[in-house]
Amino acid sequence: MNNLCERSCDICNLRMYCQGCSLCEMPFCKFDCEQCFSLCPRRGFSWHYLAQVGGGQVTLQGNMSRQLPALIPVLPDHMPEAIDVGQVVGIHGGNFFSENGERVAPVYRRKGIQDTLNLLQPVKGVLQFYVKDRTLEGIWDKRREIYAQLQEFPWQAIIAPNYSVYEDAPRIDHLYNIKRSSIVYNEMLDAGLPAVPDISWYNKIDLDQWIQEINSKGVRCIAFSFQTVGTGLRASNFYVHYLAAFKYLTERIPAETEIIVAGMVSSKRVQFLKDVCSNPLSVLNQSAYVHSRRGILSETGKAPGELTKNQILLRNLAYYDKSYRREAEICPRTGTAELLQEELTR
Repeated sequence: MNNLCERSCDICNLRMYCQGCSLCEMPFCKFDCEQCFSLCPRRGFSWHYLAQVGGGQVTLQGNMSRQLPALIPVLPDHMPEAIDVGQVVGIHGGNFFSENGERVAPVYRRKGIQDTLNLLQPVKGVLQFYVKDRTLEGIWDKRREIYAQLQEFPWQAIIAPNYSVYEDAPRIDHLYNIKRSSIVYNEMLDAGLPAVPDISWYNKIDLDQWIQEINSKGVRCIAFSFQTVGTGLRASNFYVHYLAAFKYLTERIPAETEIIVAGMVSSKRVQFLKDVCSNPLSVLNQSAYVHSRRGILSETGKAPGELTKNQILLRNLAYYDKSYRREAEICPRTGTAELLQEELTR
């Protein structure tokens, strides 16, 4: 069979990694190649880029358990008043790096994590790269220099960059970006950094590659993102799609493999994940911070006028921490099929 790439699947050397065309928009292309972000079969150099990174096969080194808490509070910016949020804090890559991604922001290198965020006690960071594509490309281009800069900070974990796998991009673009994420993960480990692979994927073949490497190489901590592009029904459909992938993944890796979860913070949905798997989960949560800046309690959605924003933040963090821990220890495990049906009909 011939695909949009004009290659025959029957003889293609990428067949075992590809599964044929994605839902890409190439058939509707207006050939404005200078404005296009994708590696595309119509652009001959695309195959060269994929060959440069070693093709479509994902290879991982093993890593160690990171012993992360159930709640990882993400503080994206300097706190107006000093605050104690615990010993581990999530660091938003969008603020930690320059806008073009080519270096760590000078304020972090000059002051360190604790003083930059205005925290009362020393912390270890969990760095996440769920940032704009422009930033990710700069990180890729300057990654050798960035590894050295990252060594200046105390890290509990560093999630490998999530190079975008858009469903409407050509399959060659998926393979290139998934491979780049795995390359940066391995290089970070080689640089002595506590790297965690980000499970980026488009189809079952991608998930099977990650599963094979996790099991065979002894990967003890991974990250999985539920962050989606879209609103309303589109986002809801993506969520169910991601949930099915999460279930497929966790059924095939060791139950002791730690998972850092991004893009899902509600107590109900975290409980849903705990019903799907028995792996230790650590949730990157920026909602507690965002709600506090708006003067809102996460538990009630209401504004307690008598509390400062820092007090609200601490209340929000306590609420999420308690709910995540409670669900891990004593919540009844509702049937997955029933919960999935409920999500589908919401």
